[in-house]
Amino acid sequence: MLVIIDMQNHLLQPDSKYYMPEAKKLVKRIAKRLSQARQKGEYVLHTQDIPIQYKNKADDYPDLQLIQELKPLANEHLIKKNYFSIPPEELLAIKQYLFKSKKEHKNIEITGVETDLCVLANTIEIQSAFPEADFFIDPSLVSSRKRHQETLKILQEFNIHIKNFEF
Repeated sequence: MLVIIDMQNHLLQPDSKYYMPEAKKLVKRIAKRLSQARQKGEYVLHTQDIPIQYKNKADDYPDLQLIQELKPLANEHLIKKNYFSIPPEELLAIKQYLFKSKKEHKNIEITGVETDLCVLANTIEIQSAFPEADFFIDPSLVSSRKRHQETLKILQEFNIHIKNFEF
């Protein structure tokens, strides 16, 4: 399973408070990994962070939309979340779907942004729903404006494998 966390347009906009100077390079790397996942038929899960004040009107804000190169295909799952992590009922639905469809979920790779917030929160939450799975994070496929390296070390304490993959 490949998880792509909160790769939204505001990351690319220099006037946004969420702007990340390295975002264009990150998008290219994640797009390459996404292409491989699609070719292999991996289950792909996308998240989109929608602040609660925009809950019912997020479509009116282009900066909240997912980056075009990373938008989900019809057979990929998108979860719109209003807090840092995926709602538990959504995780349960994903787990049930994967179990019924016999899709492989023993290896879960996490990519995306805000390593110290959304990546951390979602990884731990997904790990609690899939305790039998091995989790991986390639440091070149996640990014944060703060505490990036420290968060990767914390994630290692939760048995997340942190290593660079050739893709």
